[in-house]
Amino acid sequence: LLLGLAMTGFGAETIADIARFGQKKLALLRRFRPFAEGTPAHDHLGDILATLDAEQFQRCFVAWVAALIGISEGVVAIDGKTVRRSKGAAKQAIHMVSAFAARQRMVLGQVKVSEKSNEIIAIPKLLDMLAIEGAIVTIDAMGCQREIAQKIVDKKADCVLALKGNQGT
Repeated sequence: LLLGLAMTGFGAETIADIARFGQKKLALLRRFRPFAEGTPAHDHLGDILATLDAEQFQRCFVAWVAALIGISEGVVAIDGKTVRRSKGAAKQAIHMVSAFAARQRMVLGQVKVSEKSNEIIAIPKLLDMLAIEGAIVTIDAMGCQREIAQKIVDKKADCVLALKGNQGT
């Protein structure tokens, strides 16, 4: 998992990229973990990643990040972005909603927006995973919904929501 997380952060796009990096940078990786048997081959990495429960891993990862940085102080910006080069001939582009801690310069969590949905459905799921007490949460006009604002207030955070002209009340 360390290898996969590190390489995702460095822009690896395939499991083969991750495996190649592991082989070439084994000494670097051993600063953090022993890797006594070396790093896994790409097919073994694929097996490992395929067995993960993505939602459970995401919850654990967000909890780990929260433990590292503590309660989110300052601004947590929530925004959706389409993943570059994710659109294929037979599939729609992947759209993610992320929470970014501005002071720590760190993504606290992400939720994939389902193909038949939008950010309004994904933002509450993301908020459920986050420890945001004391933070100021910013969201663009897409997320300016009463239920989302109430969820932020219920988690003892403040919010700044962008409004469009048709959202006067």
